[in-house]
Amino acid sequence: MAMVVGVGFEPTYATRADLQSAAFNHSATPPDCHFHRTLFACKAATILRDKKAQLICQQRSRLMTPKSAKKQHSAKNPHRNRQKPIPNRGDVNAGGGRRNDNKRPSNHGQTATATGKTAPKHPQNGYFIWGRHAVFAALANPDRRIQQLYVAADSADALETEIGHLGQHRQNDIPTPQMIERARLDGIGGAGEKAVHQGMAAAVWPLDPPHLDDFLAGLVVSQDITANPDSASPVRLLLLDQLSDPRNVGAIMRSARAFGVAGLITTFRNAAEENGVLARTASGALDHVPLIRVVNLARAIEQLQDNGFLVAGLAGEGDVEVGALAAHQQLAIMLGAEGSGLRRLSRDHCDMLVRININDDAESLNVSNAAAIALYAASLYQAD
Repeated sequence: MAMVVGVGFEPTYATRADLQSAAFNHSATPPDCHFHRTLFACKAATILRDKKAQLICQQRSRLMTPKSAKKQHSAKNPHRNRQKPIPNRGDVNAGGGRRNDNKRPSNHGQTATATGKTAPKHPQNGYFIWGRHAVFAALANPDRRIQQLYVAADSADALETEIGHLGQHRQNDIPTPQMIERARLDGIGGAGEKAVHQGMAAAVWPLDPPHLDDFLAGLVVSQDITANPDSASPVRLLLLDQLSDPRNVGAIMRSARAFGVAGLITTFRNAAEENGVLARTASGALDHVPLIRVVNLARAIEQLQDNGFLVAGLAGEGDVEVGALAAHQQLAIMLGAEGSGLRRLSRDHCDMLVRININDDAESLNVSNAAAIALYAASLYQAD
């Protein structure tokens, strides 16, 4: 209990207040507390009013002060307007720490290499090819349309020499090479991979794929198959059944060029698209071996058979060994995708299924290696 002490009075114990009585207006607040709150509010308002009036007077006095007085005031305080020395930009950054001059700003929307250099802008409706074999083959192909040539300083002489070997008409179609740093060419492959460009690259449009009918008509004329089939040279074609990896297709095209294959036939859908990775892996073969695309591979097989071709499908369960391919003059070898192999409909349209004997503990061959083996076996053909 609280003690109440008064002047001339003995200490007595205070009685407990009734907080619900009428004397407190049923709010547990003594009546005189309202008076003290009102008084405090009035004093606060008076203080704020005086502060506001003082600020107004200061502002008016500043406006009325002549410029000469301001100059004298500045003269009395020479250190007042002295600026702080600006630090050397090469020493510190905005955060006060030591700046790293080797750090370059990020390049949004552009392909960046590890060195911070940006690759040339990706060609519109086209793609990049890189490497000497691929670029030189594109230059020599009259059907290849080139948007721009890029060359590093140490490769400029080799590119100029190659262009000089071309005919005048083809030279007129080729744009003037643009000099570029080698580091900028590193990023043209995309996907964060460093391109093995050998100091040159070209921005090109895709090749126009020939129609199968036109291709076969030109093939018959060039090989003279119908006029004298016994004396005609062997004709080799490759059929690709849903091979979608551009590296595999590029490697197959490289082997096809090495063994004189007349053309590759694949589908528009579920097949590797023509791009820089395929062209680089093909090492120039893309511009030498025609790549024919068809809507329906089964119908294309029937069309080949109507033109005298024997269609042989490579399959692990084939009943004929790969050496049997050398016995046929007009031969089309069909390859299936890795893992799934030939589709059932494609198998049913084959004239025979051919196997490559490998060790029992080996599951399968890479499809590009299998193509090279089959093409070598077919190259052993000898006319009767």
